[in-house]
Order: sequence, then structure tokens, then C-alpha cells
Amino acid sequence: MLGQFKRLLFICFIIVLGVFSQFSNAQQQVTLLEQFKLTNEWSEKQQLANQLLATELTNQQQIDIYASVAERAFELSNYPQALHYYQLLEQSSTFERQPELHFRAIKMQGVVQYFQGLLQPAIISYNRALNLAVRLKSPLKQANLLSNIGLAYFNMHNMELALEHYQQAKTLYENDGSEKDKADILHNIAGVYIRLSRYDSALEIYRQVIDVFQQLGDEEGVSRAHGNMAVAYAESGRNQLALHYYQLALRYYQSVDDAYQLSVQHTNLAGINLTIGELDAALYHAKAAQKYAKQIDNKSLRLAALQVLAKVQLVMGDIDTAKQNLEQSIALAKEYKDELRVKDGLGIEALLSAGAGDYKRAIQLHQQFIDYQRGITSEEVMKALRTFQSQFQSSQLNQEIKQLKQERSLQELKIEKRSQLTILLSIVLVLVLICAVALYRRAVEKNAKTQLEQKVAQRTQELQYVAQELRAANQVKSQFLANISHEIRTPLTAILGQTDDLLNGLYEPQQLQAELLVIKKHSDHLKGLINDVLDLSKIEANRLDLDVSEFDLVVIVNDVYAMSSLQAKNKGLTLLLESNLGPSFWTKLDLIRVKQILINLLTNAIKFTESGIVTLYIDHTEQGVCFKVVDTGIGMTTAQIKNIFECFQQGDNTISRRFGGSGLGLSLSQQLAIMMGGYISVESELGKGSEFTFNVPCKQYPPAKVSNEDEIPENITGLVGRVLLAEDHPDNRRLIARFLKSTGLEVITANNGEQAVELCLSEFPDIVLLDIQMPVMDGLSAFELLKKCGFTKPIFALTANAMSHEIDDYLAMGFTGYLSKPIEKETFYRTLALYLDSAIELPSSNPDISDLVDSFIASFDDEIKSLTVHFAAKDFIALQQDSHRILGAAQIFTLTSVADAAMNLDKALLAKDQPATDAEVAALVDELIQQLSKSSAVG
Repeated sequence: MLGQFKRLLFICFIIVLGVFSQFSNAQQQVTLLEQFKLTNEWSEKQQLANQLLATELTNQQQIDIYASVAERAFELSNYPQALHYYQLLEQSSTFERQPELHFRAIKMQGVVQYFQGLLQPAIISYNRALNLAVRLKSPLKQANLLSNIGLAYFNMHNMELALEHYQQAKTLYENDGSEKDKADILHNIAGVYIRLSRYDSALEIYRQVIDVFQQLGDEEGVSRAHGNMAVAYAESGRNQLALHYYQLALRYYQSVDDAYQLSVQHTNLAGINLTIGELDAALYHAKAAQKYAKQIDNKSLRLAALQVLAKVQLVMGDIDTAKQNLEQSIALAKEYKDELRVKDGLGIEALLSAGAGDYKRAIQLHQQFIDYQRGITSEEVMKALRTFQSQFQSSQLNQEIKQLKQERSLQELKIEKRSQLTILLSIVLVLVLICAVALYRRAVEKNAKTQLEQKVAQRTQELQYVAQELRAANQVKSQFLANISHEIRTPLTAILGQTDDLLNGLYEPQQLQAELLVIKKHSDHLKGLINDVLDLSKIEANRLDLDVSEFDLVVIVNDVYAMSSLQAKNKGLTLLLESNLGPSFWTKLDLIRVKQILINLLTNAIKFTESGIVTLYIDHTEQGVCFKVVDTGIGMTTAQIKNIFECFQQGDNTISRRFGGSGLGLSLSQQLAIMMGGYISVESELGKGSEFTFNVPCKQYPPAKVSNEDEIPENITGLVGRVLLAEDHPDNRRLIARFLKSTGLEVITANNGEQAVELCLSEFPDIVLLDIQMPVMDGLSAFELLKKCGFTKPIFALTANAMSHEIDDYLAMGFTGYLSKPIEKETFYRTLALYLDSAIELPSSNPDISDLVDSFIASFDDEIKSLTVHFAAKDFIALQQDSHRILGAAQIFTLTSVADAAMNLDKALLAKDQPATDAEVAALVDELIQQLSKSSAVG
């Protein structure tokens, strides 16, 4: 009995545990759903959607998630993701259960495909939605889809089908549409009139619809009409009017940041400026059109922009570039069956060949252009003849009917029976005609259905290829995340561990220097990794600039060799240098980037060589200099060599586990080499070693005369002078002031731009350091006011905004230079030494700042209150000043987590016109609270 009771008790326990687990999972699911509904940030919304879809959801919950993510992706112009989720929404819903939702899922697939420039797939999706609109018995939905189909055919230059669908939509709008609907369809029909060269008729319609749009307050409708009026004026040779209306449309679309219309208007402006001979303006607009087309990945807009860009480059004499762009545009036009662009491309290509001196090919292309033009003209003539024939037959038929009626009247008077027989025969003929028409339409529909099935199958295969490419890209991303996570966590673990030990006193006093060196070594590694990622991001965004200077290449090679020798020695390897450059080789390149590439190549060779020799060969070639790094390491297969220069790739997935590394070095080196006009190639054999060759074009120059003005004499250790420091954050101000005083300088401090101006004009400092973002008056305004007052002493921008384009802006304004935060002591000292007198003795150069760090953390209570009050009051200007103030100080005092949270909030407030989210403010407040808690625990 006791044993049975125990078993029964155990079973009850298992049942209770299972119920509790289900309840816990349900609670977690509810929490995720609430977070998903509240967030609008794309990456967070997509991540929460994936987490929810991995759980057990009802069909309605799945549908709600797909619909929400699809609509958000469409709002952000993320068309590939929008299309994906609208397709999932269609698959999860049915017309019988959710008719409106199912209809919208299919219709929006067509809308997304249209904005991608995929016009034929868009027409297919629109027609599928049109069938559902008929079943919904909604004339307005039918009219809207007919108008969309007509617009797609219009962009495919099929005016016959475009006008047919527009007329059907117009009939429906006349019965059920609003004034705006009627104006919209007239606006579309006017576009067809332009293509048929009926410019005055089109312009008259546009003036009518503009009146309607203005009465309705529809600015977007007015701008569309302005843009199309400009087309009509341009086609009819009234160029100045066309330019005026294009610019009106462009200004509106710039105000709403509509990338699709911006590409269209810039393309049109490029064409009209080319026509009137304004080549610089034409080139600017053509490049802008291409940029916006790429931004939304619209193939149709891109080929239009490429073609007008090729025309501009042809006129400006840039034949080679024009030819490349033209070939690319013709390929796109053929792929998307844009016959008009193909025709224009042949004409431009003929001119290019003539410009290049290939007159034979120019004549051939010109003949093709003429034949093509004749073919299109013949087709248009045939259409006109068919229309005329149809009208003639209709007129003739009316005359015959009239004659028959007259005869019938006469016959009725004579013989009634003959009249009845005539009527009977007429009915039979009509029935035969109806049957013939029905059979013909059935055959046409069957043929169209067959063609549609073939196109759907073709598109399905293309989508499968795209899906495979996306899966491969996702695998690359996953591998990169794994590598970069390992590379970041490894030094971060050491830094955090050492810091905790130091804070808790778990070290001997004599070990302090060694412990701090461990932290610095891992911090330097982490900094190098982040710099690599940022360099790649700058290259991809086209924001990385080369800094070309004159230097002795032999000195740089010797420096790199000395740096790498220690690494090789620690692994028991031999590092050899064989240089044929002579005792010196002065050239002009980006010194830092050349050094970076050589260090990457040698570091890789040493890392993947377990025993043997690594050799650096250097030769002077006709084109420049050739570097070769040869090792006896693990080597690579042919398949591995293909991927070695891809971002975040290594030979295989096991390499990062065996040797470490993020897979960034070689990709970054290759891109830097290409920016300098060079290239890196590789030859390798598995198990025998690798040979990396870096060729860079350059010329040898006579030895430069080195000026001593920028050098600091070695025997000078202190500075003399007065410095004004303007910094709004008190802890930052005290830290920088302490460092400046440690160099022997007298320091005057100000906490805003207005106070800085007053002190400059009353104290006359030798150098001024101005923070850029300050309350009351910022650094830029203070600089301009000082210049107006005649202040001539050096003024440096002191800022954490160290992007190259921002630095260029500061220098262009007239700043003497800039100094970045967090401060680099050597750079600070050397820069100030160029403008100040020197002394012999220097006080302590490493002042203790622990009290400043404690003071900064102690101010977090006030900072939290300020953030909370400003966010509650929606005072986003004050909130951004709070975040920037905290960011600058946190960077200087190396409170990384606080700096990251402050940077996220600062970027959100600067980059958006909408308020920051609760999450960004809450993240910064949480970090401040955690730092306060840690400080209290240590105290």
C-alpha cells in the first residue's frame, strides 16, 4: 500500500509540473506578443516575430504577425522583406475566412513588385487581386487595380493596353469614385496622350486635375501633375518651362524623401539639362538618379538613370565610362523588355563608337538604329491602319444596315413572308458571328494562359535561385557573427576579469603595473578589431578617404619588419626580409594604409605557420612596387582561395577555432589596395604554404627635404602658455584640465560657448580648445563670433565627432585643427607643442583621475533625473544635449557600457525627425543605475 501511495504521489507531481510549465510558456508568449505590438524598430520587430513564430501560435496570431511585419517593412521601403511577408500572409490566410486580408496580401505583392521595377510580375499579382475584387463586389477596388495595371503597362511602353485599362477604371470611377479618384485617372490618361505626342491635350488635362488636387489639399497629386507637365513641355521643345516644372516636383519629393520619385525627377532633370547644354548639372542629376534607384533596388529606374548618365558622359568626352554605363543599361533594358530604351541605346552606342574612332561599327549600329526605328514606326502604322480599317468597316456596316432597313420597308409593303425570311437569316448570321467570336476569344484566352504559366514557372525558378543566394548570404552572416562574437568576447572577458580583480583588491601592489598592462593589451586588440569593422563600413559607404603623403618606403618596411619579428620569434619562426629597393625609396601613397596592409599580410602568414620560415620580398617594378609574403604554413585548397578575400570569410569554419581571427583582415586589405589602384593576389598549396602578392602603382621621387618645424626636440619635456578649455561636462573639463596642467600649462575653463567667448576676449589665451556641442552657445557659433571680434590665436575643435567629412567641415570653417575625444595624450602634447613655448622640466605626465571617475559616477543621480524630466516633457533638444554630455565623459573615463547606451540615444535623436523610443532612454538610465550600484558596492 505504501509503495502504491508513493507512485500515485509521484504521478501527481509530474502532472502539476507539466501544467506549471505550460502556464509559464504561455506567460512568456504573452510578454513577447506585447513587446512585438509596442515596438516599431525594424530589427527588434523582426527578431521578436521570429521568436514568436518559433512557438505554438494560433492561425490568427500568425496572420497578425505576418501582416504587421509586412506593413512595417513596406513603410521603411524594405521591399524584399515586405514581399516575403506578404507572400507568407497570403499562404496563411484564405479568401473564405479572411477575404479583405487575403485580397490585400495579394494586391500589396503587386505594389511591392512595381516599386522594385518588376513590372511583369506586378501585373500578374494585380490580376490575381482583380479576380478577388470582383468576388468582393467592390467597384472601387476593381478600378484601383485596373489603374495600377494600366500604369505598369504604361511603364512597359505598351500604350494600347495601358489606355484600355485606364478607360475601364475611368468608367468605374465615374459611377462610384470620389473627385480625387476621377482626377487621378484623368492624370494617368494624360500621360498616354504625351506618349502619343498630343501634348496640348495632355497639358489641358493636367491643368484641370491640378485645380482638383489643390481644392482637395493633395500636394502629392499636384507634384505628380507638375512632373508630367514638365515631360510634356520637354517633349514639345519648351525646355525652360520643362525645367521649371521638374524643379517644382523635385522640391516636393525632397521634402517627403520619396526615393522612387526622386530618382524619376533627377533622371528627367539630367535629360533636360543635357538638352540645354548644362553638363555639370546634368551629371549631378544623373548620378543622383542612379543613387536613389539603387537605394530602393528598382531595376527600371536604374536603367533609365544609367542611360542618361551615359549620354552626359559621352558629351563630356568620358567615352570609356559612358560605354560601360550604356552596356549595363542596354542589358537591363533587354532583360526587362524595355524596347524604347534598347532603341535609344543603339543610337548612343553608335555615337560612342564614332567618338572612339571605330567608324565601321558606328555605321553598323546606326543602321541597326534606323532599322529598329523603321520597325517601330511600321508597327505604329499598322496599328493606325487597323484602327482606320475598323472604323471604315463600322461605317460601311452602318450604311448597309440603313439600306437593309429601307429595303425591308419596301418588302414589308409587298411580301410579308419574304421579310420574315430575311429577318430569320439575319438572326442566324448573328448567331454564327457570336459563336465565331466566342471560339476565337476562347483560343486567345487559352494561349494567354499557357504563356502566363510559362512566365510563372520562369519567375518561380528565378525566385528559387534568389532564395539559394539568400541562404548562402545568411550562412556567411552567421559565420561572421560567430567569429566576431568570439573575437570580441575573448579580450572583453580578460578586461572585465582583470578590472573586477583590481576593484576587489585581489592583487599584490607590486603586480599593479602588470595587471594594467594585461588590460591595455586586450583593449588595444579590441580597438583594432573595431577599427577594422569601421574601416569596412566606411569603404562600403564610400566615406573612407586616402591620406596621401610623401615618405620613405624603406623606413616603413623596416618598421613593419621589426614589429613582426617579435611575433615570429615568440612562435619559434624565422622572419626574413629581402628588399631590392636600395637604401631609400621615397614615394607618395597613404602611409598608414600601406603599413596596415603589410602588417595584415605578415600577421596572417605568422598566424597560419606552425614551423618554418616567413619571408617578405620587395621589388621595384615598372608600375610601382611589388610586395610578396611567402610562408611555409598550412596552405589552402582552390575552393578556399576563392573565398579568402570575402568579408568575414576564412579558409573554412575550423580555422577560426584553431587560429582565431574575425576574417576581416584580408578583405579590408584587398579593398584598401584597390582604393590605392593596386591589388592583392594569392597562390597556395594545401600543406605546403602560401604566397600573397601585393602590387601597388607608385613612382619613386627624390628624397624629400624634411622640415624640423613640426618636430618636438627630444630634450624638451614641458610647455609654457595659457590655454582656454571650453567643455560642458564637468568631469571631462576637470580631466582634460588636469592633463594640460601636468604639462606645465596655465588652464582657463568655460562650461559653454558664450562664457568661452567672454574669457577669450578678456584673458587673451595662447590657444583655445572648443567643444562642439555645448549649451547656451555651441562651439561652431562661438568660433564664428570670435572670428568676427578679431580673435587671431589658434582655435582647435575638441570633439568626439571625428568622422572625416566632419573634420573637413571644421577645417573649412577656419579652425586651426581638431583634437578628438577620448584624448590621446601624445597627440595632444605634440599638437599643442607646435603653437606654445617649451620648458625644460615637466611635471607628472600621468595624473591620477580616480577621483574624477568617482565624481562622474556620483553625478548619475542628477543625470537620471534630467533624462527622465526631458523625455516626459518631450523636450528632445535638451534630451540630446543630455545624451551627448554623458557620451563625451563616458568615453574619456572609459565607461564603455554607459558610452554605448548614450551613443545609441544620441544617434537616434540626431538621425530621426521622430521622438526617441522608450527603449533607448530606458537603456541609458539602466546603465547609469548599474554603475551607481557598482560604485556603492565597492564603497
